[in-house]
Amino acid sequence: MAGGSTKTFNVDKSTAHTFEVEAQIKGNCATYEGTDVCTRFSNPNNVWTLDVISTENCQDVPVCYDTYYYCDYYGYCWWEPYCTYEKQCWTTTQLAEKGHTFAYSVEQEVVVNDAHGQHTDTWQTVDSNVNLSANEFTVTLDESNVKERDVFVHWVVNGAPMEGRTLTLKADRPLYIKAEYQTETRYRIRLSSDFGNPTMDSPDGWYMKGQQATISVEKEAPLGGFWGALGGRAVFVAWHTPQGVESRDPTYTFTVQNSVPLVAEWSVDNSQPMTIMAVAAGAIVVLLAVLTLYRTGHLLGAKAKVEPTELERAKAEVESLKGELEQTKRRRLTRRKKPPPEEPHT
Repeated sequence: MAGGSTKTFNVDKSTAHTFEVEAQIKGNCATYEGTDVCTRFSNPNNVWTLDVISTENCQDVPVCYDTYYYCDYYGYCWWEPYCTYEKQCWTTTQLAEKGHTFAYSVEQEVVVNDAHGQHTDTWQTVDSNVNLSANEFTVTLDESNVKERDVFVHWVVNGAPMEGRTLTLKADRPLYIKAEYQTETRYRIRLSSDFGNPTMDSPDGWYMKGQQATISVEKEAPLGGFWGALGGRAVFVAWHTPQGVESRDPTYTFTVQNSVPLVAEWSVDNSQPMTIMAVAAGAIVVLLAVLTLYRTGHLLGAKAKVEPTELERAKAEVESLKGELEQTKRRRLTRRKKPPPEEPHT
């Protein structure tokens, strides 16, 4: 009986009897994080059959029989007995046992709650060993811009933290064992810029959630090609995310809460190339004007003359000869057309 008690029964010993007790008896319990763990008393042999033993007993006993009728000469008659020994048997019954003890063993409930390993609810014989082991970390998410893993912190046994990833415990009481993890989340920050050399303080661009990140780019960067050769430059305006402007400072420090792309906005400053081109154009105009004045003789005043070249002198002589020929032709024509002189009137 429960608690080590006894009970007496009066039974009919002529037939067998069956007695049954509870296979398990619940003991004390404790509650951790809403889970009950208990002690129990277990008896796998909780049924007892009380048998009756029958015994056959035999012995030899004398037996006499009147075997025949006998009469003498005088008319007296009597029976002649015949005696012998015969075996006689009888059966007696008795109980096989006068009592029975139901033996219970003590068992402790052991609950192991490990999100990345053992997750069991078992009964262990008292003082048996319970072996525990957990991984250092378990990857739960692995994507191009975000990674997560659960890092083992410690085992908690009946509410008390224990050191070590590997433990051996005695099941000397009910046990609720939980593996605690800390989730680590890393985000990747990507930079994009049409000019300059954007940098960040993490070489691979990965940051822990909640970590401070610092990105930077030059305030000004030279343009490429023709405009760059003349001093054209790009001037930093702001760092942008899809949500809008994040900073107008080329060096930006922020707390990483998610994975975001950061794009540098620039404005183009071509004022220096335009100034250089305007100065050059003015210089060209002045040079052409000077050359023109020099050629026309107006550069050094009216008295100054430009010495003709050989070609110019030859052209001038040709033109002079042409002029003389024209004049000669005109004189000849004039002579031919001149009318005769009129006679004087009388």
